[in-house]
Amino acid sequence: MKIVIAGSGEVGTHLAKLLSNEEQDITVVDSDGEKLAMLDANYNLLTFRGSPTSFTTLKQAGVEGCDLFIAVTPFETRNIVACAIAKSLGAEKTVARIDNYEFKDPVNREFFSHIGADDMIYPEYLAAMEIIQALRHNWVRHWFELHNGELILVGVKLRDNAPLVGMQLKDLGVMDHNFHVAAIKRDHETIIPGGFDKLQCNDIVYFMTRRDHVDSLVDLCGKKQRKIRDVLIMGG
Repeated sequence: MKIVIAGSGEVGTHLAKLLSNEEQDITVVDSDGEKLAMLDANYNLLTFRGSPTSFTTLKQAGVEGCDLFIAVTPFETRNIVACAIAKSLGAEKTVARIDNYEFKDPVNREFFSHIGADDMIYPEYLAAMEIIQALRHNWVRHWFELHNGELILVGVKLRDNAPLVGMQLKDLGVMDHNFHVAAIKRDHETIIPGGFDKLQCNDIVYFMTRRDHVDSLVDLCGKKQRKIRDVLIMGG
């Protein structure tokens, strides 16, 4: 997939790093040559110096044939304008980073789509939602909701007190259970498991289940659901 990222700040750099590790065709556009040089020297991607809101720059950066254009400069208006230009040049899909939650209101979606911004990301809002999920489901490492919340994917770290530790997945097949082990993260390796794989202490195990069966995983993973009563927020 050919992806063009406008902006080489913290968000753009992190995106470029993650996507280049997946062997995507990445080009980063920014007017800051120093930041681009650092990216160019450390990651498998292309860089192009110029304004993300310049037709000429975006054409030269190959936006016309890209599958995805992501604008993540620190300025939301610049990101929206960059997406509009990229879309007019032929970008398949565009995403803009914003700082105004009103822009994500479904009522306004058609307006932004019409001008060329197909989707929007609001990092602060996403971080807040992650914190809320962590408080509500404090026994899991990761919590993802699929199909409008009908399916839940949770990542849980197993300790030595978990009944599942030492069990082969084929043994789960003869037990009455309502979940599927989708993946196992062990050290720095992600394992797509088979029947002979054994769950070990310190594994982060990803379970897929329905919402009404999530609670059955708590005891199997040796966890306890705690009710958070007090929260201290530092920073306004």
